[in-house]
Amino acid sequence: MIGEITRSTAPPLPNGRAARARIITIGDELLNGIRVDTNTAWMAERLTDLGIVTEQAVTVGDDETAIAAAVREAIECVGIVIVSGGLGPTQDDRTKKAIADLYGVGMTNRPEVEQAVRGFFAERGRETTPVNLDQALVPEGFEARVNPRGTAPGMLKEAEGRLLFVLPGVPGEMKALFDEWVGPLIRERFGGRVVILHRWFRTTGIGESDLFDLVGGLEEMAPTVSLAYLPSPEGTSLYLTGQGAHEETIESMLDSAEAHIVRRARSWLYSTSEIDLPGHIADLFSERGLTLATAESCTGGLIASRLTDVPGASAWFRRGWVTYSDEAKVEELGIPDELITEYGAVSIPVVSSMATGARSRAGVDYAIAVSGIAGPTGERPGKPIGFTCLACAGPDGVVTKEHLLGAGGRARNKRRSMSLLLDLLRRVLEGLEL
Repeated sequence: MIGEITRSTAPPLPNGRAARARIITIGDELLNGIRVDTNTAWMAERLTDLGIVTEQAVTVGDDETAIAAAVREAIECVGIVIVSGGLGPTQDDRTKKAIADLYGVGMTNRPEVEQAVRGFFAERGRETTPVNLDQALVPEGFEARVNPRGTAPGMLKEAEGRLLFVLPGVPGEMKALFDEWVGPLIRERFGGRVVILHRWFRTTGIGESDLFDLVGGLEEMAPTVSLAYLPSPEGTSLYLTGQGAHEETIESMLDSAEAHIVRRARSWLYSTSEIDLPGHIADLFSERGLTLATAESCTGGLIASRLTDVPGASAWFRRGWVTYSDEAKVEELGIPDELITEYGAVSIPVVSSMATGARSRAGVDYAIAVSGIAGPTGERPGKPIGFTCLACAGPDGVVTKEHLLGAGGRARNKRRSMSLLLDLLRRVLEGLEL
């Protein structure tokens, strides 16, 4: 026995702690990098929607002592604990045993779970083995919930105003149990105690530190509001969160904070929602009845791919070229051979010609083009790794820009080139400063 949980080891929670949660994900594969833990992010988002603050998230390996220690600490500190993983039928799945020992109880067979396990395999024309039937064993004193998508049941221990959920680690199974069972029960027990609201802001073309210099000081203006900076090669997203007891008060705080961000972020801000830059471009073209073509070199079709990820892209996206070689640029877009010879493929004259050629041949309102040195090789005199040229051709002519992205890696430079080119297109369409 690892140690029985009693009233003395789980003292009353301080005010506010009951409506807080900890997430514990289990598995050696999460610690050694074989698999990425996506369950935590998904559950934390669901908990936020329920008005629950996720105070901490931890990952432990398939070790009974470590599992028990993490669960013990969590149930002494918060009102909601969600454990995910380690419920399979093989010997490396040790969560049930660790929790049973922690509470000082044995295992009991649950007929409803056994029936569901047998049905699961019967539907697939397979025989139920003794190992499979072990899934019906649940620690005594725990409620069991049949898994609608697998064989490992969900389990719940409710005591002293605390909820301990134990869920499968398979994402699809965990999500089904959470949405059908965990979420509604948490809402019933803890709903309405804390209101958590959030808003998204999307920026591009400006670094995280420069953006902070623009919008900093928000905490002094709205002390119950927090602002998270989420940088990526495609731009920095801002995640604004407010929490408290009264929704109207929080909304008012968020309105003030939003006005501050919009005023200070200026043209770097392109969206006040979760929509990304390709989605914003799609909205602009759809609303204005415009058409677009792309001509790509260093990005290898990434821009066309991301734009056509947006539903309804066929209404405005007409054609895309990947002219990776010099020969392709000449043959597909009609770029004069001598232009490449004189200036090189990665140059403003060539990328400008790519955009005008694409616009003419596709018969569209706008065409955008990119050519660059993504790395890690390919640098030329005066053109280091990360040197990128952009062009946007439209009814009023061609606008070009060049950037030095640095040796940040091939994939990063491709994504940065994409975001910079789409931002150039956005600024042209919206009449913003280039």
